[in-house]
Amino acid sequence: MYLYLGPGLGGGAIIVVIGVIVLILVTIFTFLWFPIKRFLKKKRSSK
Repeated sequence: MYLYLGPGLGGGAIIVVIGVIVLILVTIFTFLWFPIKRFLKKKRSSK
């Protein structure tokens, strides 16, 4: 009952997992960066 995954399929699966993790991190960074950037710009212009 063992399933052999060749190097192509195993490497592809690893790349997909890494891609999904990077996508999640970039999405979180984007949602956090723009409000922080707007807040800092507003704070600088009020001085």
